[in-house]
Amino acid sequence: MTKPTRLTDEELGDLLRETFTERETLADHLPEATKRRNPVPVLLAAAAVLVVLVGVLYGVHRPDRPSQPLTATPAATSQGSDDGRIWAAAVVSIARRVEPADGWQVVQVFGQGQRAETQALKASPAPVVTFSATAKARIEMAVRPLAPVTFDGEDPSCADRRVATVTLGPVVSKTDHKEVHTSIFYDCGRGSILTYRIEQAAGIWKVTGIVGHVIGVAPAGGCPSASPREGC
Repeated sequence: MTKPTRLTDEELGDLLRETFTERETLADHLPEATKRRNPVPVLLAAAAVLVVLVGVLYGVHRPDRPSQPLTATPAATSQGSDDGRIWAAAVVSIARRVEPADGWQVVQVFGQGQRAETQALKASPAPVVTFSATAKARIEMAVRPLAPVTFDGEDPSCADRRVATVTLGPVVSKTDHKEVHTSIFYDCGRGSILTYRIEQAAGIWKVTGIVGHVIGVAPAGGCPSASPREGC
């Protein structure tokens, strides 16, 4: 950015003198009919405008007045910075809800819509949920005491009874809490679908309840043979 010109008192005087000289020279070269008109009002008006402009420049940019630094506009606060912790709370809660007696072998975590079967058939499909590297790290850290976590697993076969597949919806902000639509499938087609209410207390996000009803899903063909799950 070009710095404004700063004029000293002597330079201001020279500028005024040059202006008056130029106006007088122009008056001397005017046609005879024009010369007979009194040029004084024109010269006075021009001088008055010049004095005002120079005075403003000098007052704002005089050498003894420090320049005002430009104030940078603060960057907007990024939204969803806690999404990873909120999702992690949902995964831990639903994994513990139906954890087998001998624990999970692995917990697969997907975002809503990342796989065709996790995208509801609606006229306006819900947005696809993707996880940032930071969100993945927070989910993995929270779930690690239960089981290893993978974000790119395939659908487990019926032989993989201890593999849980968790799907997470977007973090929805409410007045005093967050909500996350969450589902878990395991044991050859059994599953639960629900929406968690998640709140922050002492800087930690925790599941504090379930919004609405829990939808239980049973295998399409009934309980598979030799299923370790109770009730089959």
